[in-house]
This record gives sequence, structure tokens and C-alpha cells, in this order.
Amino acid sequence: MPLAAAAAAVAACPSPIGLTRSLCRIEAHPRRRRRFRLEANSSASTSAPAPTAADEGGGAGLCPVVRFDMADFTVADRVSVGLHGRSDEMIFEATVCDPSSELYGSTVVLRQLKSLQAKRRGRRALEVLKKLARRQMMYHSYALQVHGYIAPCNAVEEEDVPLVLVHGYHGSHSLRHWLQLSDWIPTLEATLALDEEQVRRVGDDSVGGPAVTRQLRLIRILMRDLLIGVNYLHSHGLAHTELRIENVHVSPIDKHVKVGILGNAADFQDNDLSSSTIASNNDRRKMMIAFDMRCVGFIMAKMVLRELMDPSTFFKFKSFLTKGNDPSCLREFLLPTLYQNSPSGNIGLQMLDRQWGAGWNLLALLLATKPEERISCVDALRHPFLCGPKWRINPSANLIRWGLGSTAVRMAEDYIYGRHQTFIIFC
Repeated sequence: MPLAAAAAAVAACPSPIGLTRSLCRIEAHPRRRRRFRLEANSSASTSAPAPTAADEGGGAGLCPVVRFDMADFTVADRVSVGLHGRSDEMIFEATVCDPSSELYGSTVVLRQLKSLQAKRRGRRALEVLKKLARRQMMYHSYALQVHGYIAPCNAVEEEDVPLVLVHGYHGSHSLRHWLQLSDWIPTLEATLALDEEQVRRVGDDSVGGPAVTRQLRLIRILMRDLLIGVNYLHSHGLAHTELRIENVHVSPIDKHVKVGILGNAADFQDNDLSSSTIASNNDRRKMMIAFDMRCVGFIMAKMVLRELMDPSTFFKFKSFLTKGNDPSCLREFLLPTLYQNSPSGNIGLQMLDRQWGAGWNLLALLLATKPEERISCVDALRHPFLCGPKWRINPSANLIRWGLGSTAVRMAEDYIYGRHQTFIIFC
């Protein structure tokens, strides 16, 4: 078993390693066993001073990265392939059995990374941990918490010896798993234990109701949580770059959406502070934020329109946008597919048509062809589609024009295609 081989290698080489030498250095903590601090360093020969409380932000301390041994865990018999079909990852559920550990008795996930590319993702997740844990409450709420790693001394260089990340267990599945359930709305409502206090967070004051209202309320909760988490990354100078329904998780423990392991998170800025680089970094930041927002748009589209969960339908949807078509024409493009699958009335179509087509407007802003025209996380959180009926939102002039145009189009559709028309039959 690969984990057993990793455990034997760890026992043979007790020295702590596993992080990129040119980027990081590891210092032994004087009071805790197998606990190390990950500190950013520009070169291997120059040691950076330990960050102070001012460097870390108010109320935050140093970010520990723990090196575990395989003997610290009792591995369960449940094994599954890594997220979205990655063949270079294996996921194991385990329980911490080391009495001296702060995690003693808790359930964790051991993510076994076998290829060199997977190990790079693992090392990157540990580096990102240092930056994000300055605000630990936000990090724990909106990202899968990485506790540490298991690695023998040569696991970084040799592909046949895996690196194992130890991260939090949230007792849930990816968003794809939930959306593939036939009864995903009541199941997810029960998982999140929705009550009046929770629905007030999205501007509502009641639970239950018609199917369209229930699904719209649930999508508002999930989308607002996702946008808060993505905005948290952007405010810390990071872009996720890999937002998909496969690596977005809904935790029933703290009722938050988790943006997954940040193994591919990218920095907005380089270390070079020359004037030309500052300008290029600003462009890089805008492009990376725009890419993340486009990914959020795809997630929203799949949550609202279940037809897009079919790979062939989603491919046509994505190709329509890739060819440079205006996202404001998405309704006209998708209408035949939506009516074909639900001739009596499509729930997703009804949700997007509410409030004079506010949902289509938000979708068009998230998926805008030009990156500079895509909406930001903060503005998306203020959009009427994601705000419940109890919140007073002052729509912009563009949104008012959109609503008038959307209403006119729907009136024309109803006149042309409506079933209530009376046809005169000539004998």
C-alpha cells in the first residue's frame, strides 16, 4: 500500500523536508514535536527574520505547518480517487491517534500526491497557507484547512514516493455531488439545516414555499458564500484559478462553502518592484480576477440550469461564449434546450427571468466576453439577483435598461409562442 511505503520512508529519514528549498525554509519549533513554521524567503542562503504581529495582522500569530508521521493516524477503509478524476491523487479518511497532537481524536483527510505536478500543488497549498492564515477565521470558513504534511526526505524529487497533505474533514462532498442528486434541494436544505436566522443572511424572512422560491433562496446562500470566499482570496493578492463545482465543497459542520485545496492559487504580483513590473502586475491582477469571475459564472449557470450538468450541453454553452458571442444573448441561445427538457416550465428559466431578468443580467456580467467588463465579487454581492426581497437595492441605470429590454422580449415571446392564442381554421 502506498501509504505504508510512505510511512516506512518517514521512519528511515526523520529530518523535516517537503517544501521547495528555493522558496521556503523550515525552522524547528522549540516547544512542540514535529511542528514547523513556513516562512517566505527569496533565497536559500539569506534567512528572513521571523514576522512580527504587525506583519501578520491584528490578532493573528505565526502560521504553523506540522510534519506528521503515519503512526499518528488510524487510516479508515474508505478510499476514493482524487477530485475530478485526477489519477495522481488518492484520498484517505483517517483519525488522529497521537495524544500529544492538538487534533487528537479528530477526523482528517490524507491526500496522497504521487506525481511531480501533484507534489507542486501540495507545496503550493502549504505556501498559500502562510498568507491566508493571517485571518484564521476567514480561512477556516471559506477554504479547506490544511494542517500539515507527511513526506520522507526525498519525496519532493522522486515521483515514486508520494507527498501526503493532511487537511480538514468536513463531512461532505463536492458541489457536483449535490447537484447530481435528483432531490438535491431538500437534501441540501436538510444538510445546511436552514432556519429563519440563516435565510435572513440573504434578505429573506421565511423558509419553504414553492420550488422556484426554495431553489432561488438556496442558490443565493451558496453563491453569496462562494463570492465571499473568492473575494477573501482576491483581497489577499491571490487568484484561485481552478474554481469548478468539483472542488467547491458544502460543509454541513459550519454551513459554509469551501473553495477547496489552493494548490493552483496564483499570486497577483511578482517580487520585482520596477515601474514596468508594477504596471504589468496590475494588468495581471485584473486578468486573474476576471478569470476567477468567469469560473464563478459557470458554477452559477450549472446551479441554476440543471441541463448544463450534461457534458454535451455544457460544451455547446461554453463554445457559444468562446466564439465571442454576447452573453446577453444566452437566453435566446438556451431557450430551445430549456423548453425541450421542460415544456411545462423550466425552474431555472423562471428564476433567471424574475425581477425583469436580473439573473440573466448577473450571468452576462460574470461571463462577459471582455475581461475588463466582468463584475467583481463585491458588486456581485450587491446584485438584485443575489439579494432577497427584504433588502432594498437601488438598481443601476444599466440594470433598469436591461429590465425594460428583457420585459419587452418576454412580451414578444409570449405573443408569438404563447399557447393561449386562438387560431382560425378555414374549412
